[in-house]
Amino acid sequence: MELVKEITVEEALKRKVALVDVRTREEFEQFRIPGAYNVPLFTKEEKEKVSKVYYEKGEKAARLYALELVGPKLHRIVRSIKEIKEKEGATAVYCWRGGLRSLAVATICNLTGVFVFRLQGGYRAFRQYILRRIEEISKELNLVVVYGPTGVGKTRMLRELQAEGLPIIDLEGLAGHRGSVFGGIGLKQPTQKMFDALLWQELERLKNAPFVVVEGESKKIGNLHLPDPFWKAMERGHKLLITLPLQERVKISMEDYMVNRFQPEVYLKALKRIEKILGNEKYREIAKLIQERNYPEAVKELMVNYYDKLYSRSIPETDSVIEASNYEEAKERLKNYLLSLGKTQR
Repeated sequence: MELVKEITVEEALKRKVALVDVRTREEFEQFRIPGAYNVPLFTKEEKEKVSKVYYEKGEKAARLYALELVGPKLHRIVRSIKEIKEKEGATAVYCWRGGLRSLAVATICNLTGVFVFRLQGGYRAFRQYILRRIEEISKELNLVVVYGPTGVGKTRMLRELQAEGLPIIDLEGLAGHRGSVFGGIGLKQPTQKMFDALLWQELERLKNAPFVVVEGESKKIGNLHLPDPFWKAMERGHKLLITLPLQERVKISMEDYMVNRFQPEVYLKALKRIEKILGNEKYREIAKLIQERNYPEAVKELMVNYYDKLYSRSIPETDSVIEASNYEEAKERLKNYLLSLGKTQR
């Protein structure tokens, strides 16, 4: 009789099987299958000790040492997985590549009557699967890519329209970054693997939509890169530009970047990164405004002397333009445009 039954990534996702990640808490926090539980077999320190024994004394000694470490806590691990299974139903355990950690946990669970699957190939198989799916879905994707200079409120606008049910992927939200030299302040980015998994999840959710809306980004958002197939879908997508008056953009930027939340030193550190681009005189002028906490004027100077110049060089040729005098007007016009687009593509 087969003691441990394996299940493929595709089958597990199709059947909505609950997933339990038995890697260390640190590994889990770096990247995981979205929605997975974490019931670690080892702590980070224990895993390092087992690896050391493996390299110094060989596989057999490492296995015996691992058993010595996990033996006293096996009952807790099984109990945790039992509780997950009682709540979720069919359950599968996984580690990095479908190796000994998931095999050990699945075996002890099944021996004690808590039947679980073992995810074939582990997280590595999941990553291969989602990269393939990102490519497949991206080829068929009909994207509307929304552009606009800093301060038109693109991200906020799209999030509000997403809450109203429009098919939108919030790339900056997934990436934990606002896409500029000041965009990472106060935010933490996920790892590339986690970002890819979150993007895949959104693509699966919207794969049957007549169109999907995203904000125009460069291929790199902070330290993360958009997958090539998705980037190509953005390049061929319908490009729409939103414009607002400068003072309205300053007002929106003050709100979106929560400019008064941090001490001047935080902004000065970010400003230092573009000193050469601004030139010494303009850099000192803006730095002085920040030190004086004259943030509206500092933001205005940054827009005119940095962001708008940079944006004019990077924005591709657009297919449509929405001009408005304020944020609410722009949002309403964008909403009406997208709703009309949905009607024509049904």
